[in-house]
Amino acid sequence: MRVSITRRALAVCGSMAVAAAVVTGCSDSSDDTSGDDTSTTSSVATTTTATAEAASADTATTEAVTASYVTFFDGTTPAATRAGVVENGENFLPALEGMATDPQASATAATVEGVTVADDGTATVSWTLLMNGAPVLPDQSGEAIEEDGTWKVSAATFCALLAIQGDGSAVPGC
Repeated sequence: MRVSITRRALAVCGSMAVAAAVVTGCSDSSDDTSGDDTSTTSSVATTTTATAEAASADTATTEAVTASYVTFFDGTTPAATRAGVVENGENFLPALEGMATDPQASATAATVEGVTVADDGTATVSWTLLMNGAPVLPDQSGEAIEEDGTWKVSAATFCALLAIQGDGSAVPGC
């Protein structure tokens, strides 16, 4: 079973790189929000942007959320460390361990452009996924969750990213 999970995680990482390139090539850079929106964004954004109590995060919160995103999406960060900065990280550990052996996954990184905090301990994060330093999924909207005083990448954000390139099979933790 562990081998199957590892293989699936490796396939997910490889597919993520391909899907990222395809999505970037097919994305519409216009600001037109009418009609069908085919851009790749997390469904989490809809929930958090609707929160009337949201406000720009203070410097400390922005730094903490940014550090979690940068650490989590840095493909060279050890799996156990990455599991510590994502919501329900222990559930994702097998997938993260599988990703650690994929050369394409080790080339990923993230930048955070903005953080907006809601009163309920969640934050909306504007971020970009990079591969070898080049944006492959720009202008993404994700979520961070404060757990026990620590800001973490939400499980929903990670699962939404995996779903972009997934084959429809369930990923452990999602």
